[in-house]
Amino acid sequence: MPRIDPLPKNLSPDALLRSLGITEPRDIDVEAIAYYVGLRIKRRCLNCCEAMITGRGNKGIISVVPGGMPQRERFSIAHELGHWAQHRGETIACRSSDIGKFSNKNEQERAADFYAANLLMPLAMFKAECRQHRRLDLKALKAVAGVFNTSLTATLIRMIDSGNYPTVIMISHGTGGRKWHKLAAGIPGYWRPRDDLDVESFAFELLHNPDSKDEGFPRKIGADAWFDNWSAEKYVITEQSLRIRGEGVVTILDLDPKMIP
Repeated sequence: MPRIDPLPKNLSPDALLRSLGITEPRDIDVEAIAYYVGLRIKRRCLNCCEAMITGRGNKGIISVVPGGMPQRERFSIAHELGHWAQHRGETIACRSSDIGKFSNKNEQERAADFYAANLLMPLAMFKAECRQHRRLDLKALKAVAGVFNTSLTATLIRMIDSGNYPTVIMISHGTGGRKWHKLAAGIPGYWRPRDDLDVESFAFELLHNPDSKDEGFPRKIGADAWFDNWSAEKYVITEQSLRIRGEGVVTILDLDPKMIP
């Protein structure tokens, strides 16, 4: 692959992919892209971080901790490419909590996450793939993640952001309660999920019973199991939950369209 040296700072993911002639998800090779923009990838043990980038001028090194999930490693490299595009000249060390956490309050890390998502899951390609799946459920999630070779968490966030699924909420729970959640753009804030898990929810069983398995299909449940909103008892929604390493139990809720004005 020919390399253009130097490439302009702040080159957008779309512009970068166009410059490489990439039009299919299978052609998004983050290591080749890193080389193209003047970066080398080194896999080595790092103290107190999962990935980091160092550089001077138009050359640099992305270091990543080896041995993790391949999809996570790809996202970490793409995250550091985001720092290279937007924060070049700085040495930045990223902890695991800094990468792929779109709710992160650190604007620098959020910007790198969004860059990574746009690079690995370009919106036009991604929306076209999502249109092959009418409903956002675990089957569709795994299929789309397989096409883009991305983690279930990053893929699910992108699917919700795509606009293809306007009634979906994603929620992550640990033993301490709700960790974070993601609403489709048109869902009003008063449908914020409860902090605790209702004992009738499948997610509760999955979180507290290590022998239980991921739910194979969405099932109906009263909305008041998930929301304290005064009108929740009038609606029925669907719930599907799964375990994701590092996230705990992740639930996909699909609301009744009547819940969204």
